[in-house]
Amino acid sequence: MQEMEQEVQHGIIRGLGTLSNQLKKQMSLWHTFRNGIIYGVGFIVGSTVVTAFIVTLGLQFFGDTVFGDIIAWIVANR
Repeated sequence: MQEMEQEVQHGIIRGLGTLSNQLKKQMSLWHTFRNGIIYGVGFIVGSTVVTAFIVTLGLQFFGDTVFGDIIAWIVANR
């Protein structure tokens, strides 16, 4: 019975050591910097795609109205 408890304790201690090492890695400056760059690029790409989708839908449904004139003006003056 004691051997089983000791195995469980050693397993818990090994698990805590692994978690500690993972936490050190995740809190490192390089890991944080790299994830910030990845999330930033993803945000920019996602925002661009959503904006293009909204503009496309706007032109499709409201192209003959003032919205179409505004988009034409933006394209002409960029």
